[in-house]
Amino acid sequence: MAGTFGSCCTELTDAMSGEEFEPLITVGDDGVLYMSVGLVELEDEEPGMVDHPVFFCPFCGKGLQTPEEVREKTGDDDEDEGNA
Repeated sequence: MAGTFGSCCTELTDAMSGEEFEPLITVGDDGVLYMSVGLVELEDEEPGMVDHPVFFCPFCGKGLQTPEEVREKTGDDDEDEGNA
């Protein structure tokens, strides 16, 4: 699934650009493509964003990254966690 996030369609490119707004789909410092899916209250005044990896483009459906690639990039080795 090589390529640049946003290269699959102009809709994803536009959603990630966010010149006039804070984009809800972004590439994290770890190189994983995330979508903000909610807010959480933090101790300070600003709410925190809850992000989740995006595996398929929400606009055209193209596969963007696999769960294995995300685990590799984030260093999360607990792939069987919760799968009893």
